[in-house]
Amino acid sequence: MSELTTILICMISAGTPIIYALTGDLIGQRAGIISLSVEGSMLCGACVGFMLASSTGSLLLAVLGAAAAGGAIGSMQAFLSISRKSNMMTTGFILIFFAQGLTTFFGRGQLGTSLGKSFSLAIPGLSKLPILGPVLFSQDILTYFSYLLPVAAWWALTRTRLGLLICSVGERPEVTEAYGYHPKRLQYGAVILAGVLAGIGGAHMSVIYAMSWANNMINGRGIIASSLVILCSWKPQRAYMAAYLFGLAQALQIFFQIHEVPVSMYVTLMMPYLFTLIALAVISTSKKPSMPEKLKIVT
Repeated sequence: MSELTTILICMISAGTPIIYALTGDLIGQRAGIISLSVEGSMLCGACVGFMLASSTGSLLLAVLGAAAAGGAIGSMQAFLSISRKSNMMTTGFILIFFAQGLTTFFGRGQLGTSLGKSFSLAIPGLSKLPILGPVLFSQDILTYFSYLLPVAAWWALTRTRLGLLICSVGERPEVTEAYGYHPKRLQYGAVILAGVLAGIGGAHMSVIYAMSWANNMINGRGIIASSLVILCSWKPQRAYMAAYLFGLAQALQIFFQIHEVPVSMYVTLMMPYLFTLIALAVISTSKKPSMPEKLKIVT
Protein backbone atom coordinates (compact mmCIF):
# COMPACT_ATOMS: atom_id res chain seq x y z
CA MET A 1 0.00 0.00 0.00
CA SER A 2 1.43 3.36 -1.05
CA GLU A 3 1.97 6.22 1.38
CA LEU A 4 -0.59 8.33 -0.51
CA THR A 5 -3.22 5.62 -0.05
CA THR A 6 -2.40 5.37 3.66
CA ILE A 7 -2.76 9.14 4.10
CA LEU A 8 -6.10 9.15 2.28
CA ILE A 9 -7.41 6.27 4.40
CA CYS A 10 -6.45 8.16 7.56
CA MET A 11 -8.06 11.30 6.15
CA ILE A 12 -11.40 9.54 5.64
CA SER A 13 -11.27 7.87 9.07
CA ALA A 14 -10.36 11.08 10.90
CA GLY A 15 -12.92 13.13 8.98
CA THR A 16 -15.87 10.80 9.57
CA PRO A 17 -16.64 11.87 13.19
CA ILE A 18 -16.44 15.50 12.04
CA ILE A 19 -18.99 14.87 9.26
CA TYR A 20 -21.53 13.54 11.77
CA ALA A 21 -21.06 16.43 14.22
CA LEU A 22 -20.83 19.07 11.49
CA THR A 23 -24.00 17.91 9.70
CA GLY A 24 -25.93 17.74 12.96
CA ASP A 25 -24.87 21.20 14.13
CA LEU A 26 -25.53 22.63 10.67
CA ILE A 27 -29.15 21.51 10.96
CA GLY A 28 -29.35 23.01 14.45
CA GLN A 29 -27.88 26.30 13.25
CA ARG A 30 -30.27 26.42 10.30
CA ALA A 31 -33.00 26.33 12.95
CA GLY A 32 -31.36 29.31 14.67
CA ILE A 33 -29.58 27.54 17.55
CA ILE A 34 -25.80 27.32 17.91
CA SER A 35 -25.05 23.99 19.63
CA LEU A 36 -21.50 24.17 20.93
CA SER A 37 -22.61 21.29 23.14
CA VAL A 38 -21.97 18.93 20.19
CA GLU A 39 -18.51 18.60 21.75
CA GLY A 40 -20.16 17.23 24.89
CA SER A 41 -22.48 15.04 22.81
CA MET A 42 -19.49 13.56 20.97
CA LEU A 43 -17.68 12.92 24.25
CA CYS A 44 -20.67 11.19 25.88
CA GLY A 45 -21.29 9.23 22.69
CA ALA A 46 -17.66 8.12 22.60
CA CYS A 47 -17.77 6.98 26.24
CA VAL A 48 -21.13 5.16 26.12
CA GLY A 49 -20.39 3.71 22.68
CA PHE A 50 -17.06 2.27 23.78
CA MET A 51 -18.51 0.85 27.01
CA LEU A 52 -21.27 -0.95 25.09
CA ALA A 53 -18.96 -2.14 22.31
CA SER A 54 -16.49 -3.44 24.89
CA SER A 55 -19.10 -5.26 26.96
CA THR A 56 -21.37 -6.59 24.18
CA GLY A 57 -19.21 -6.64 21.05
CA SER A 58 -22.15 -5.16 19.16
CA LEU A 59 -21.61 -2.10 16.98
CA LEU A 60 -25.38 -1.59 16.69
CA LEU A 61 -25.84 -1.35 20.47
CA ALA A 62 -22.81 0.94 20.70
CA VAL A 63 -24.26 3.29 18.08
CA LEU A 64 -27.74 3.29 19.65
CA GLY A 65 -26.30 4.00 23.10
CA ALA A 66 -24.07 6.75 21.73
CA ALA A 67 -27.00 8.32 19.89
CA ALA A 68 -29.07 8.32 23.07
CA ALA A 69 -26.22 9.84 25.11
CA GLY A 70 -25.58 12.53 22.52
CA GLY A 71 -29.29 13.25 22.24
CA ALA A 72 -29.51 13.67 26.02
CA ILE A 73 -26.88 16.41 25.94
CA GLY A 74 -28.67 17.95 22.95
CA SER A 75 -31.97 17.98 24.86
CA MET A 76 -30.28 19.85 27.72
CA GLN A 77 -28.97 22.42 25.25
CA ALA A 78 -32.45 22.73 23.73
CA PHE A 79 -34.19 23.15 27.08
CA LEU A 80 -31.76 25.77 28.37
CA SER A 81 -31.39 27.71 25.12
CA ILE A 82 -34.98 27.54 23.83
CA SER A 83 -37.25 27.16 26.84
CA ARG A 84 -35.15 29.05 29.39
CA LYS A 85 -33.61 31.44 26.82
CA SER A 86 -30.11 31.13 28.25
CA ASN A 87 -27.13 32.29 26.20
CA MET A 88 -26.41 29.63 23.56
CA MET A 89 -22.64 29.92 23.70
CA THR A 90 -22.43 29.90 27.49
CA THR A 91 -24.81 26.96 27.72
CA GLY A 92 -22.75 25.02 25.19
CA PHE A 93 -19.51 25.52 27.10
CA ILE A 94 -21.12 24.54 30.42
CA LEU A 95 -22.44 21.33 28.87
CA ILE A 96 -18.98 20.55 27.51
CA PHE A 97 -17.49 20.75 31.00
CA PHE A 98 -20.42 18.74 32.37
CA ALA A 99 -19.78 16.01 29.78
CA GLN A 100 -16.06 15.99 30.57
CA GLY A 101 -16.74 15.38 34.26
CA LEU A 102 -19.44 12.81 33.57
CA THR A 103 -17.35 10.75 31.15
CA THR A 104 -14.23 10.97 33.31
CA PHE A 105 -16.19 9.46 36.19
CA PHE A 106 -18.09 6.74 34.33
CA GLY A 107 -15.29 5.94 31.89
CA ARG A 108 -12.56 5.47 34.48
CA GLY A 109 -12.94 1.68 34.34
CA GLN A 110 -12.31 1.70 30.57
CA LEU A 111 -8.98 3.54 30.67
CA GLY A 112 -6.20 1.50 29.12
CA THR A 113 -8.69 -0.95 27.60
CA SER A 114 -8.36 -1.78 23.92
CA LEU A 115 -11.38 -2.99 22.01
CA GLY A 116 -9.40 -5.61 20.12
CA LYS A 117 -12.08 -5.96 17.47
CA SER A 118 -12.25 -4.31 14.08
CA PHE A 119 -15.60 -3.38 12.56
CA SER A 120 -14.21 -2.86 9.04
CA LEU A 121 -16.51 -4.09 6.31
CA ALA A 122 -14.98 -4.18 2.83
CA ILE A 123 -17.47 -3.93 -0.03
CA PRO A 124 -16.92 -6.87 -2.41
CA GLY A 125 -15.63 -5.81 -5.80
CA LEU A 126 -15.40 -2.10 -5.06
CA SER A 127 -12.74 -2.62 -2.39
CA LYS A 128 -10.43 -4.10 -5.05
CA LEU A 129 -10.35 -0.91 -7.11
CA PRO A 130 -6.91 0.75 -7.25
CA ILE A 131 -6.52 3.55 -4.66
CA LEU A 132 -10.27 4.26 -4.37
CA GLY A 133 -10.97 0.69 -3.23
CA PRO A 134 -8.95 0.70 0.01
CA VAL A 135 -9.62 4.41 0.62
CA LEU A 136 -13.41 4.51 0.20
CA PHE A 137 -14.70 0.96 0.20
CA SER A 138 -12.65 -0.85 2.85
CA GLN A 139 -14.01 1.18 5.74
CA ASP A 140 -16.82 0.53 8.24
CA ILE A 141 -20.60 0.89 8.13
CA LEU A 142 -20.60 4.28 9.91
CA THR A 143 -18.16 5.67 7.36
CA TYR A 144 -20.35 4.41 4.51
CA PHE A 145 -23.36 6.17 6.05
CA SER A 146 -21.28 9.33 6.42
CA TYR A 147 -20.83 9.42 2.62
CA LEU A 148 -24.60 9.85 2.30
CA LEU A 149 -25.30 12.00 5.36
CA PRO A 150 -24.57 15.51 3.97
CA VAL A 151 -26.49 14.71 0.78
CA ALA A 152 -29.43 13.44 2.84
CA ALA A 153 -29.31 16.61 4.98
CA TRP A 154 -29.22 18.81 1.87
CA TRP A 155 -32.19 16.98 0.37
CA ALA A 156 -34.17 17.13 3.62
CA LEU A 157 -33.51 20.86 4.14
CA THR A 158 -34.27 21.91 0.58
CA ARG A 159 -36.75 19.35 -0.74
CA THR A 160 -39.03 18.45 2.17
CA ARG A 161 -41.66 20.42 4.06
CA LEU A 162 -40.04 19.64 7.42
CA GLY A 163 -36.65 20.83 6.21
CA LEU A 164 -38.07 24.06 4.83
CA LEU A 165 -39.85 24.66 8.12
CA ILE A 166 -36.58 24.17 10.01
CA CYS A 167 -34.91 26.72 7.75
CA SER A 168 -37.81 29.13 8.12
CA VAL A 169 -37.48 28.99 11.92
CA GLY A 170 -33.86 30.11 11.58
CA GLU A 171 -34.87 32.96 9.29
CA ARG A 172 -38.26 34.24 10.44
CA PRO A 173 -39.77 32.27 13.35
CA GLU A 174 -42.74 34.66 13.57
CA VAL A 175 -43.68 33.79 9.97
CA THR A 176 -43.48 30.07 10.76
CA GLU A 177 -45.76 30.59 13.75
CA ALA A 178 -48.20 32.63 11.64
CA TYR A 179 -48.62 29.62 9.36
CA GLY A 180 -49.70 27.49 12.33
CA TYR A 181 -46.43 25.70 13.19
CA HIS A 182 -44.68 25.67 16.56
CA PRO A 183 -41.15 27.17 16.19
CA LYS A 184 -39.89 25.84 19.53
CA ARG A 185 -40.83 22.25 18.68
CA LEU A 186 -38.96 22.49 15.39
CA GLN A 187 -35.92 23.94 17.17
CA TYR A 188 -36.05 21.23 19.83
CA GLY A 189 -36.05 18.54 17.16
CA ALA A 190 -33.16 20.13 15.25
CA VAL A 191 -30.96 20.57 18.34
CA ILE A 192 -31.65 17.05 19.67
CA LEU A 193 -30.89 15.63 16.21
CA ALA A 194 -27.60 17.55 16.28
CA GLY A 195 -26.78 15.84 19.58
CA VAL A 196 -27.75 12.41 18.24
CA LEU A 197 -25.53 12.73 15.15
CA ALA A 198 -22.65 14.11 17.24
CA GLY A 199 -23.01 11.15 19.63
CA ILE A 200 -22.72 8.74 16.69
CA GLY A 201 -19.64 10.63 15.55
CA GLY A 202 -18.18 10.19 19.03
CA ALA A 203 -18.86 6.45 18.88
CA HIS A 204 -16.95 6.26 15.61
CA MET A 205 -14.06 8.06 17.26
CA SER A 206 -13.72 5.64 20.20
CA VAL A 207 -15.00 2.35 18.78
CA ILE A 208 -13.64 2.42 15.23
CA TYR A 209 -10.97 5.12 14.87
CA ALA A 210 -9.11 4.82 18.19
CA MET A 211 -10.56 1.47 19.36
CA SER A 212 -9.97 2.67 22.91
CA TRP A 213 -11.19 5.16 25.49
CA ALA A 214 -9.27 8.09 26.95
CA ASN A 215 -10.47 11.03 29.01
CA ASN A 216 -11.48 14.01 26.86
CA MET A 217 -10.52 12.09 23.72
CA ILE A 218 -12.68 14.29 21.46
CA ASN A 219 -10.18 17.08 22.18
CA GLY A 220 -12.11 19.97 20.64
CA ARG A 221 -13.41 18.20 17.52
CA GLY A 222 -17.00 19.14 18.34
CA ILE A 223 -16.10 22.83 18.61
CA ILE A 224 -14.14 22.51 15.35
CA ALA A 225 -17.24 20.96 13.73
CA SER A 226 -19.33 23.94 14.85
CA SER A 227 -16.71 26.29 13.38
CA LEU A 228 -16.63 24.34 10.12
CA VAL A 229 -20.35 25.02 9.66
CA ILE A 230 -19.26 28.60 8.90
CA LEU A 231 -16.66 27.27 6.46
CA CYS A 232 -19.49 25.40 4.73
CA SER A 233 -21.58 28.59 4.58
CA TRP A 234 -24.41 26.57 6.15
CA LYS A 235 -24.59 24.33 3.06
CA PRO A 236 -24.57 20.57 3.84
CA GLN A 237 -23.00 19.53 0.53
CA ARG A 238 -19.81 21.33 1.54
CA ALA A 239 -19.43 19.20 4.66
CA TYR A 240 -17.18 16.76 2.79
CA MET A 241 -14.65 19.47 1.98
CA ALA A 242 -14.59 20.85 5.53
CA ALA A 243 -14.46 17.51 7.36
CA TYR A 244 -11.86 15.93 5.12
CA LEU A 245 -9.72 19.06 5.29
CA PHE A 246 -9.50 18.51 9.04
CA GLY A 247 -8.99 14.77 8.47
CA LEU A 248 -6.15 15.43 6.02
CA ALA A 249 -4.39 17.66 8.53
CA GLN A 250 -4.67 14.94 11.15
CA ALA A 251 -3.42 12.30 8.71
CA LEU A 252 -0.38 14.46 7.88
CA GLN A 253 0.26 14.91 11.59
CA ILE A 254 0.47 11.12 12.02
CA PHE A 255 2.53 10.78 8.82
CA PHE A 256 5.11 13.31 10.04
CA GLN A 257 5.45 11.57 13.41
CA ILE A 258 5.87 8.08 11.89
CA HIS A 259 8.48 9.24 9.37
CA GLU A 260 10.25 11.40 11.95
CA VAL A 261 10.02 14.52 9.82
CA PRO A 262 12.12 17.21 11.55
CA VAL A 263 9.14 19.25 12.70
CA SER A 264 8.35 19.90 16.34
CA MET A 265 5.75 17.55 17.81
CA TYR A 266 3.85 20.56 19.10
CA VAL A 267 3.61 21.99 15.59
CA THR A 268 2.22 18.73 14.22
CA LEU A 269 -0.35 18.59 17.04
CA MET A 270 -1.49 22.08 16.05
CA MET A 271 -1.83 21.23 12.35
CA PRO A 272 -5.52 20.18 12.23
CA TYR A 273 -6.57 23.28 14.15
CA LEU A 274 -4.19 25.54 12.20
CA PHE A 275 -5.66 24.29 8.91
CA THR A 276 -9.13 25.09 10.23
CA LEU A 277 -8.12 28.62 11.30
CA ILE A 278 -6.56 29.35 7.91
CA ALA A 279 -9.60 28.04 6.07
CA LEU A 280 -11.93 30.14 8.24
CA ALA A 281 -9.77 33.22 7.64
CA VAL A 282 -9.93 32.69 3.88
CA ILE A 283 -13.70 32.12 3.79
CA SER A 284 -14.32 35.12 6.06
CA THR A 285 -12.63 37.47 3.58
CA SER A 286 -14.58 36.08 0.63
CA LYS A 287 -18.20 36.81 -0.22
CA LYS A 288 -20.66 37.06 2.65
CA PRO A 289 -21.76 33.57 3.80
CA SER A 290 -25.45 32.68 3.92
CA MET A 291 -25.83 32.88 7.69
CA PRO A 292 -29.36 32.18 8.98
CA GLU A 293 -31.06 35.45 9.89
CA LYS A 294 -31.68 34.46 13.51
CA LEU A 295 -27.95 33.79 14.06
CA LYS A 296 -27.11 37.26 12.75
CA ILE A 297 -29.18 38.70 15.58
CA VAL A 298 -27.46 36.45 18.14
CA THR A 299 -23.92 37.15 16.96
